[in-house]
Amino acid sequence: MKELAARLADARLKYTELAAIYASQKRQWEESVAELANFLAEAGTEVKTAEESLRVAGLEYYQVNPGTKKLPYGLGIRVSATMVYEPSDALAWAKEHGLALALDKSAFEKIAKGSPPEFVTMGEVTSVTLPSDSAKLLQD
Repeated sequence: MKELAARLADARLKYTELAAIYASQKRQWEESVAELANFLAEAGTEVKTAEESLRVAGLEYYQVNPGTKKLPYGLGIRVSATMVYEPSDALAWAKEHGLALALDKSAFEKIAKGSPPEFVTMGEVTSVTLPSDSAKLLQD
């Protein structure tokens, strides 16, 4: 174990040194392209605004010309079916029919931890913890 602990300490030191160099160089690079990044963000906002405006205009055109799915300038209309329902009604239906049910494992385990149902038993899992302080890895 001593050799493995020393290997881990060395690996952590190397990682820490490389991470510091990487962070420094990344920060320098980000500073060097900050103006370009701002221009890019502004251009992205302009694209989204223009797309949304064109979509609104396309819907308005479609409302005036129902059934026309190929619009000018390469725009198209897609009509898709969608379901509209109350989630509580869907859950009640699923429970009644025993279908489309999924367990929320996290919520169940929180509840069962305080008051476990008869089918739940508590077990143990053994794991090894490692010190975050690499110097401790070199101690006997």
